[in-house]
Amino acid sequence: MKGLPAFHRAGGFLKMAAVGAVAAALAAAGCASKTEHDRALAENQRLMSENVKLSATVESMKAESAEANTTLAEVQKGLEDIRAKELAAIRSSLRVAEEGKASGTRRDQLQAEIHTIRTAVRENLDKLARLERSNRESGVKLASIQSMVDELKKSLQEKDATVAELQSRIADLSKTVNEQATSLEQKEAAIHEGETRIAETTTELNRAYVAVGSKGDLRRKGVVERRGDILGLGGRWIETGKFDPAVFREVDVTKDMRVSIPAPAKDVRVVTAQPKASYTIVDGGPNARTSTLEVKDPAAFWKGDRYLVVMTD
Repeated sequence: MKGLPAFHRAGGFLKMAAVGAVAAALAAAGCASKTEHDRALAENQRLMSENVKLSATVESMKAESAEANTTLAEVQKGLEDIRAKELAAIRSSLRVAEEGKASGTRRDQLQAEIHTIRTAVRENLDKLARLERSNRESGVKLASIQSMVDELKKSLQEKDATVAELQSRIADLSKTVNEQATSLEQKEAAIHEGETRIAETTTELNRAYVAVGSKGDLRRKGVVERRGDILGLGGRWIETGKFDPAVFREVDVTKDMRVSIPAPAKDVRVVTAQPKASYTIVDGGPNARTSTLEVKDPAAFWKGDRYLVVMTD
């Protein structure tokens, strides 16, 4: 370098400076890329964590809703049994009144009937109280369930008041013969109405909904969506909770044990959270382009979710 002209030495220094600048720029770009990658990974982990928490919350709410529906059905049935017992007690009171002075044995029998009714009323009120307490403790208040709880409580309290009044009149039943005879037909009508309501409630409790469609159709209808997809990688398909009557059809969980699918088993995916051990998917045949989802354990299959979404790829 010592023997080179000054401008040659200056040119060499400029080249070395340029190379250094390029290297520095590449190093800075690499750092920035790594930072973005780390941020993407952190965001993905956060989304996955939130998704797990959300799924746990949804499953908890489904379980609580299923348990509440079971309790309400039990109380509804108990209320209809109480109405039948009330009618029997009224008939007994009419027989006692028509015979004039009631014998001690018949009076004791009538007292026992009334005691049975009041015990049943208290047991069913206790069930409703436990259900309300459970809802408060879980922090989840379902308006539709609370409305039915309030209605059943009111009916049970009315029954208790009616029976208490009947009990107070046992000493002089002859004065109430005409009143009880007139209401007998109304009570029988109420029992018939209650039986109809039980049938309707049973139908509602056994109702579920099934949607079968291609990935594209279900996505366009808003029934499914992809979550956790980062830069086109990873992620999974989940149901959105949207109900489209044009997509879902109604089934009876006690009768409908098979779902026809217009695709071979290898192209079928159950999006909802039914336990895999509770069902199987069987191909229609060696060359068939169809398959069938067969429910092996209905109680486990429909326990948490009354919606089934089957997606074909």
